[in-house]
Amino acid sequence: MPAPLPLPLPQHDQIVVTGRRGAADMAPEIELNAEEIDALGAYDIGEVIQRTIQSNALGDDPVVIVNGQRVANPGVFSRFPSDALVRVEVLPRGAGAQYGGDSSRRVLNIVLQRRFKSRDGQFDAKAPTAGGMSSLSGDLRQGAISGNSTTQFGIRAARDTALLGAERSQYLEDHPGYEAVSLRPSVQTMDANLALTRALGRWSSSLNIQGQVRSDRAISLSGDGPIESRHSTRNLLVIGGLSGSLLGWSLQASLTGQLLASSQSGLADTASRQQSLATALSANRPVLNLPAGPVTVNLTMRASLSRTSILGAGPKRAFSARDLNLGGTVSLPLWRPPSPGNGSAIARLLGSMSATFGGTLRQTDAGQGKGLSTGLIWMPTTKLRLIGNWSTSIDSVPDAQRFAPAYYGAPITVFDFATGESAQVLPILGGTPDLLPPRFDRIALSASAGPFSPWNLTGSVSLQRSNAVNGIGSLPEVTPELEAAFPGRFTRDAGGRLTTIDRRPINFRSTRAESLASNLSITFPLGGAKPGTLRIAINHNLQLRNLTMIHAGLPEMDRLVGDGGGVPRHQLDVQMDGRDGPWGVNLAARWRSAYRVRRDTGRDGPEDLLVSAIGTVDLKFSYALARAIRPGHDGATPRRAAGMQFGLDIDNLFDTRPSARLGRGSPAPGYGRDDQDPVGRTIRLTVRNRF
Repeated sequence: MPAPLPLPLPQHDQIVVTGRRGAADMAPEIELNAEEIDALGAYDIGEVIQRTIQSNALGDDPVVIVNGQRVANPGVFSRFPSDALVRVEVLPRGAGAQYGGDSSRRVLNIVLQRRFKSRDGQFDAKAPTAGGMSSLSGDLRQGAISGNSTTQFGIRAARDTALLGAERSQYLEDHPGYEAVSLRPSVQTMDANLALTRALGRWSSSLNIQGQVRSDRAISLSGDGPIESRHSTRNLLVIGGLSGSLLGWSLQASLTGQLLASSQSGLADTASRQQSLATALSANRPVLNLPAGPVTVNLTMRASLSRTSILGAGPKRAFSARDLNLGGTVSLPLWRPPSPGNGSAIARLLGSMSATFGGTLRQTDAGQGKGLSTGLIWMPTTKLRLIGNWSTSIDSVPDAQRFAPAYYGAPITVFDFATGESAQVLPILGGTPDLLPPRFDRIALSASAGPFSPWNLTGSVSLQRSNAVNGIGSLPEVTPELEAAFPGRFTRDAGGRLTTIDRRPINFRSTRAESLASNLSITFPLGGAKPGTLRIAINHNLQLRNLTMIHAGLPEMDRLVGDGGGVPRHQLDVQMDGRDGPWGVNLAARWRSAYRVRRDTGRDGPEDLLVSAIGTVDLKFSYALARAIRPGHDGATPRRAAGMQFGLDIDNLFDTRPSARLGRGSPAPGYGRDDQDPVGRTIRLTVRNRF
């Protein structure tokens, strides 16, 4: 990878750390060191990234940079072992505009070892404590890092056996005759990947090849008795990337090709083939120096072409799609604090402030799109950040939501308001070709503070409001109102029993939502001969408003009171990761509040569904026989020697299951102990070895 460009950001009032390898252009808000990364118990870098995103509430699409630099394809490093990382940095809110996104996107910087080499294997076995099914998987990989050149190869295989109705006696009491029905399908997967990066002078190239074969088998009940259905997919993905600098611009380019084939037999015999090709280019550079700092410009371009062919009982159908996206952002410093000893007291109290402005243009077969965004970043001190973002956009419809072939998913159990009974139905999944482009208007105000004290205490709060027109989603609960508005999406047999629900995406006429999210994290160092660490992260989300108009003929529905399919008002997540010497413990607790699903919009009734609050706890223990080796000052020394590591995972420790009752107080059909979660508590044993 090319050397970092010296682009300090005085508008953020941060200290640029020039002597630290892999540092970003601004000091991190949160940093995970080697001990904290190891405490996650993650198998690879991809898992470290996902755990960091979840525990710090970074959103769905953070910008990932590597060694302080934007790269064409950060995913090329995701399969390396977690100890190939020196540290992980979460940059302050607002940093997204500096790294190719907008100010609302978070930025994650992963810093790799300068030199690293490993050959690893993992085998795990998993089964529910109630029995009836099992899962086995194996993974082998090999990787090496030498400066800017890396090589990684891996192969994985997994097999999950089916869970049948006959293996859950309580389920059969509520659903007699369902002995042969699959409560969970059997699944077999095999995938392989090859990832390479090479230095080309001041440029860096990357190549990532991924292949996967997957097959699912399920048994459902039809009018003629049990029927077996099979669904298989074969996927090949190739991504080539190039990163470097030219004429003062930092450039990243990528070319992605994908071949995807799928087929289904049993309930319906269909097959599809999809070929796609996409190219992306991004560039950024400072274009003007102002007294408060440099003005930075980011430009992006993405173009794609895809073709999908579908074979079924009728004639062959073919769809093609073209997509062109152009975007740009400007980061403008407004003021910065004076140097120590200079300037007025008011100027010093104001801290620093910067603004970002962005725009996008889209041209697709589904229509045109455009977007505008702006953000304001104020830092009264280096420990306090206040961010405001506004954006409006008309988005394109993803090809998968338009052209994915229709197929039957695994059977699910639902409560049928029309009959007052539960039904095991087959969901129809896939794409909807005539989807309209959605329009979004978003406003977000956030504040974050920290880190404070030696314990790295950090906290944040964010208020978000969004309005959508033609937003894309699937039908919620099966109410008589929705069935009357979308009669073609619900199928019943001669006896009136619900058999299938078409859950392919639709456009919602309008959606308005407000939420308040908060995050708190703290790290406790553990002393001893082998220093350890304990990190706790708490995330809470409060839904303030959720209004949806699904269809022009339906009223606006307040989902927080139960209209149109209810949603919980509160969600709480607690994550704890600790390691002390060879021992590791990880705990993840999740809780959501109770909510109501109304049968009739606008009023509570005795036939409403009252879904109870539920909390689950996942617990993991690990023990490493391999001795831990502390890294050197540049992270070049491996932290782990050859040896084995054992793990015990208990998911859903207290075996809690979703439950509900009707508005009149009686138990709700479809919410028996094994209806919504027939698997329950599971035990997983893992053995890892470094050869």
